[in-house]
Amino acid sequence: MIDYGLLISIIIAFGVPTMLARWWPVHAPDGKRVDFLDIVMVPALIGLVVGRITTLALDDPNSIGSVSDMVIIRSGVEFWPGVVAASAAVAWTARRNGYPPMAMLARLGPLAMIGYAGYEAACILRDGCFGPATPVGLRPPGLSTTMLPIGLLMAAGVIAAAVGLRRSVGRHPDEFSDTVALACAALAVAVVRAVGSVWLPHVGDGLTRQHITSIGVAAIAAAVVGGALWRARQPTISHLQRQ
Repeated sequence: MIDYGLLISIIIAFGVPTMLARWWPVHAPDGKRVDFLDIVMVPALIGLVVGRITTLALDDPNSIGSVSDMVIIRSGVEFWPGVVAASAAVAWTARRNGYPPMAMLARLGPLAMIGYAGYEAACILRDGCFGPATPVGLRPPGLSTTMLPIGLLMAAGVIAAAVGLRRSVGRHPDEFSDTVALACAALAVAVVRAVGSVWLPHVGDGLTRQHITSIGVAAIAAAVVGGALWRARQPTISHLQRQ
């Protein structure tokens, strides 16, 4: 049976940034314009497979190798291992084509964030947008309680971060190296996922694995951005001290 909600969500995740690329074009380091969908399609599939296998390896190692178990994406895909795998695939392709990997990843960052936001917003088309019970909100199918749609709020947060990142990099290119721009993108998504996970339904009272990994990624990305800002200040501090 085809899961139309999931299928449409995936189409939105790829289609929205592909259309947006008309106004947010992706240029290779040599200035040549490249197609967003052509770059990310295969890496995204690789990331999906790696994320799914990682989930099975952590939750049910015996199911690895069972096609029927592996293709049930709804039962869980580890987000960050998938992102790392997809990013590695993009970096490998860029290097093969003679482009700096980090430069290509940084240029794709804002559009990839929009794609992720599109998937989160498409919770309406899947099982509904869950969250804490509120007097005013959305009612997921099969429930009688209205809930604050955390998925929509997460999507809004990521979109705002993507727009802000692209504008900041465009206005202050000298202050945003490729590494810093990529770390800012990861930090924004990780913070949104970590905060959103607080109100999403889960089993038990402790933090979920997705929550913990998002906190870890946020800490690493924040350290990278903080280190870059500290290094950028050193010439100014040294100059003032000499005076």
